[in-house]
Amino acid sequence: MSKRIPTDRTCSRIPALLCGLLMITTLSAQIGCRSEEAIGSDLPTVIGGASATTAESSVTIDSDPIDSRHSDATRSEPAPSAEPPTVESSPGSVVELDGGVRAWVGQGRVEFPGMVSLDQGWLEVAVCRRGTREHESIVVTDAIPSVVHAAMLLAGLESGAPASFDEETHRPIPPTGMRVSIELRFGAIDPETGEPILLSLAAAIEDARELVSPVWVFAGSLVRSNPPSMGPGEYYAADFAGTVVGLSTFGDEVVAVEEVRSPEAGIDPPVWRIRTGVLPEIDTPVTVVLKRSSHQE
Repeated sequence: MSKRIPTDRTCSRIPALLCGLLMITTLSAQIGCRSEEAIGSDLPTVIGGASATTAESSVTIDSDPIDSRHSDATRSEPAPSAEPPTVESSPGSVVELDGGVRAWVGQGRVEFPGMVSLDQGWLEVAVCRRGTREHESIVVTDAIPSVVHAAMLLAGLESGAPASFDEETHRPIPPTGMRVSIELRFGAIDPETGEPILLSLAAAIEDARELVSPVWVFAGSLVRSNPPSMGPGEYYAADFAGTVVGLSTFGDEVVAVEEVRSPEAGIDPPVWRIRTGVLPEIDTPVTVVLKRSSHQE
């Protein structure tokens, strides 16, 4: 039995840009779930900060107060404009998306490929998009953050909001959203189990304060109005900043740590670092697995 995905109801809760992406993900389900050939999104592929279709005219995105250090990111990715299709999809089917992103429909599971970016040192990000924050991230991926977001919605995960600051008290407001657990799956086979080696992302990270492991929520990044240089429309903040899974609080993360910590060392000293000896060498292929956490509040 197939199940109609209520696209009109979903679109009423999320901005048009993400709604367009969700339409693309569900359309790929109609064409064929778990196919060998991934269905591409309408967003142009971006490598090293330049769009494959608009490389001759990169634009500068206005900075955001919560992370002025990364305001020079330059990408131009127009939102899809297709009319919402009527789509049938089976619960539990696997939908292939652009960049190797896969969603288990309604099952709270999303996967996408990446590579080990660092195997030691201090961290501000756990997973980032290529060309952004590799110097402070465990995993780098070519997956587009907004496509990861759309896949998580298709998998039945509920987004909230990134961390922000109270305008009156200037105190941080923690991020909200459904809690998720994150695993790293490496290609090597465990000789004892005969299965691919799995490592909890939290187990790869240690807190210099010797506190508990990080807890992640599906914050969902931000959709902002385009600056004048980009013309009318909206853009998805994480597509430009690159933060797929965060540690320090930049305010643009798709998946964020519940604890709010500034990336500015003068405000909050660094605490997150890679646990010694747990990760394979740099450039090792890895699959990032996002799952609905069993520990919801």
